[in-house]
Amino acid sequence: MRITPTIAALAAGLGLAAAPVARADRLETPVEAGANLAAAAGWQAWSTETAPGTHRLQLRRPDGSVTTPEIAAFGAPVDPAIGTRGGADAINTPASRRLSAVYSRCAGDSALAGCDVFALDLTTLTEEKVAALATKAYSETVPSLTFGNWSLVRRGGGPAKGTYAYSERSGRLRRLSPTLARETATSVSRMAFTYNSSRGFGLQIRQSSGDGRPLVAAARLQLEPRSPQLTRYRAGWLLPGDGVTRVFQTRRFAGSGGPFTLRVDEAPRTLPAGVRSAAGDSSTLFERYLDEEGVQRIDPAIR
Repeated sequence: MRITPTIAALAAGLGLAAAPVARADRLETPVEAGANLAAAAGWQAWSTETAPGTHRLQLRRPDGSVTTPEIAAFGAPVDPAIGTRGGADAINTPASRRLSAVYSRCAGDSALAGCDVFALDLTTLTEEKVAALATKAYSETVPSLTFGNWSLVRRGGGPAKGTYAYSERSGRLRRLSPTLARETATSVSRMAFTYNSSRGFGLQIRQSSGDGRPLVAAARLQLEPRSPQLTRYRAGWLLPGDGVTRVFQTRRFAGSGGPFTLRVDEAPRTLPAGVRSAAGDSSTLFERYLDEEGVQRIDPAIR
């Protein structure tokens, strides 16, 4: 693997393998053919293949019970995120909050074409299309959500495809980048996304308002960063390594006025090579990962 040394965020020792530490990861939920783990507020969600070409959304409640919502199956693995809807009052008024799993439903067995964003209310387990994000001109994919702040991609033949932020509070949709994100993560004021370009894979962090300059967390990578996580002031991601899965995390972000060069560290431990995805919560970057056995709890968690 080559990590370009000209990118300041990756300059300090990222070519070195992470130092091993004692760990006691444990299987928390057995899952067959699972993918795309998400977690927030004590809930977990993932995709599971129940038959060839048939994928279902599964949920683990805070009490540990696992359920498969009675919603239509998917033709490709569903890629969920968990967050809170509720517009202007979502942060300060608990009664207005609607904790939801959000994802795209696409045409046939595609994960990219003919997609609209849907939300599953985790209280009622009822599903609805998110009308504010739906268009006929574009296919909307890889949504994520925190307190009414959305990130998503619009792809297709229209002139304004790219990676977007949407605020339920203002009702405003902003294109933050013409780049098509591969995965997104959202905090109360920022979004992070992974991408692929002619120069390689990367990960950027932008303010959802569109203000300021992007923070470049990784660029010109030969391998794809996966499972981006975003807290209010830090970001993390996974990177396949030599027989392991390496974990990277930023130092605390600067404010909107900069400086705009991130410090990035490799976590003091690795995850197994077979990790398919990983997730944390609002303050912890990675608490669990999903592999061929199921959902594993990371001990110690990566903060």
